[in-house]
Amino acid sequence: MDHPATSPALAAALRPGHVLRISDIDGPALDDLVDSVAADLPVFLDYRGPADRGARDVVTEVLDALESIVLALFPTWLPGRHAGELLDADEAEDAARRLCRDAAFTSIAVVHVARVAAGAPRTGSGPGNEARAAALTFLLRRAYHRDTVVLAVRADPDLPARAQQAAAAACRWIADHARLTVWLTCDALSTVSWVPELRIGVEGTDRPGLPAPDSAAAGETAVGAVDPPLLMVSRPAGSPAPHSAAEQALERALTHQHWARDRQWNRSPRDLDPLSPAVVVDLLWTRAKVVVEVDGADHRGPVKYARDRRRDNMLQRAGYLVLRYTNEQVLDDAALVAAELAAVLAERSRPTRARAARPAPPPPTPEESSWIIPG
Repeated sequence: MDHPATSPALAAALRPGHVLRISDIDGPALDDLVDSVAADLPVFLDYRGPADRGARDVVTEVLDALESIVLALFPTWLPGRHAGELLDADEAEDAARRLCRDAAFTSIAVVHVARVAAGAPRTGSGPGNEARAAALTFLLRRAYHRDTVVLAVRADPDLPARAQQAAAAACRWIADHARLTVWLTCDALSTVSWVPELRIGVEGTDRPGLPAPDSAAAGETAVGAVDPPLLMVSRPAGSPAPHSAAEQALERALTHQHWARDRQWNRSPRDLDPLSPAVVVDLLWTRAKVVVEVDGADHRGPVKYARDRRRDNMLQRAGYLVLRYTNEQVLDDAALVAAELAAVLAERSRPTRARAARPAPPPPTPEESSWIIPG
């Protein structure tokens, strides 16, 4: 599809405080937007709900999920701080107060989030939802260095009408108090009639609308699989995805490993054919030409599975080794995944001649040959 940042209709669809239906954005198109690291796009929040509940519960659910994302991005939203930098609660509070003073922003909720992010215990009930909503989107914009935030909502088409109306009321409240734009995907909350409808000029969106979460096209969740997060966010170039527990766990396992120091999260390989589609990979070692993908359950659905195979083939033609791990594999034993990556990188760093000179394994004995299943 065409890059929507080039669409003249995009500006009309980025109006903080408004709820809009974007008729040419369906589930797969939204996946593409969230996967992009383009700095000229808004920060996209992909809300994979809501369920059958009241408006207040929907608001609380979204804000809780957004707070988890902002906490994972700490301390990148503080002035002069970088990913992985350690701060205690008092240092974080001082930096948060300085940030709010310089930005002329009310500090109470920002200070609360900063202290919690630095490890301080939560005290009392914390700021109200109004203060939380404004503070969390303020910090999200800071972390991504982007001015606009879009909360994109997709929902089960079979959601009861009363639940759709409650969700729409929650969206209107969030748009107003969080100072962001809410987009409904083409078939989300279809019984809500007051939402203006726009197109942003996405070409080639001839796919059907987002199916119900339990259908095969949406990706079936295998037994024991980690459910996809309720709220996903645009990929942060250079850092693991803040909504991905698996990427965060793998980063913790790699942080103090000397051999992993050249890793790059959520970057595009620069040596691909310029006529090929843009590709952003989860984890990259450029010199060793190793790509690591950490896949959620949605990658087992037919649409993403086919896309992943095309991407893998393109990367392999360019000389990259592509390793794929599921969320479950990483979360079960991130240290084991890190050890496998260390072995792969050590092998890839050996001179080509040395690798080629390794003796071939001996041919199988007759007894061993009987174990081989003919192709």
